[in-house]
Amino acid sequence: MLLAAAPFTHLFGLYSIHLALCAGAGMALLPAFSPPDLMATIAAARPTALFAGPAHIAACLATDGFQDCDLSSLRLAVLSGAACPPELLRALDGMLANGRVVQLWGMTETQAGLYTRLDDPLAVAAASAGRPSPGSEVRIVDPDGDLLGPGEQGELQVRGCMLFPGYFKNDDANRLAFTADRWFRTGDLARADAAGNVSITGRIKDLINRGGIKYNPLEIEELLDRHPKIRQSAIVAIADETLGERAVCFAEPAGGAGPDLAEICAYLTAAGVAKFKLPERLELIDELPLTPTRKVIKSALRARLGSS
Repeated sequence: MLLAAAPFTHLFGLYSIHLALCAGAGMALLPAFSPPDLMATIAAARPTALFAGPAHIAACLATDGFQDCDLSSLRLAVLSGAACPPELLRALDGMLANGRVVQLWGMTETQAGLYTRLDDPLAVAAASAGRPSPGSEVRIVDPDGDLLGPGEQGELQVRGCMLFPGYFKNDDANRLAFTADRWFRTGDLARADAAGNVSITGRIKDLINRGGIKYNPLEIEELLDRHPKIRQSAIVAIADETLGERAVCFAEPAGGAGPDLAEICAYLTAAGVAKFKLPERLELIDELPLTPTRKVIKSALRARLGSS
């Protein structure tokens, strides 16, 4: 019995529904996600596999929903859709008395391009999206298309049998999306370890270019999401005449008034964050705009700032 916390759209729908059909398994239905509804569905349907995004699990952990829920039916939990904080995966894995948690990276264009295996050590599952699926290849390249080595960050590119043939009747999009030798440009930033385990580190378009120094805001967001006064955060760039771009932090308070900018910067500095990576503006927001799979819609945040 399979259960998806996310709607049946894009990869979640293709993967979970088709997998159930191919395996002759049942499909438990969750009309709309909320931590109580997910817990109630697990209790009633007793699924053996759960597909969810890290944000679904984070919401359940924040409300202590898992503490009173019997998760003993779950043999497998697949976390996908966004980079997963290692402590979140470890927390869920520790609650599955009879199962394991794996990470999966994919796109609607690629299906499951990477995933960790059930017999991988927990340290591998917590820190990476695993290795290529059978019949697929991945590589990490710099902006010039040159191959990067272990530990170096660059764009993740993929090819193989799981890859879609191209965007329908859109030659311009296909020219941008594929290299001359048919590698698909995912737009994701990644790095691989010596064993070939790939960690997704962000999106190319989300890089902040402050005074010619580019950095990935994902590491800052992960730290802020652990701040006791913040439920969820997102950092976007705003144009600046002097530096080119500055970082704006959008934060959804966990309760009460929320932190101020000085408090956030002190918190990040204490965590060892370099000064040039500190946000220079704070916008408290009642609720961050999310996709149906609970990814933050950064374009909507940029629009609030009047930037593209």
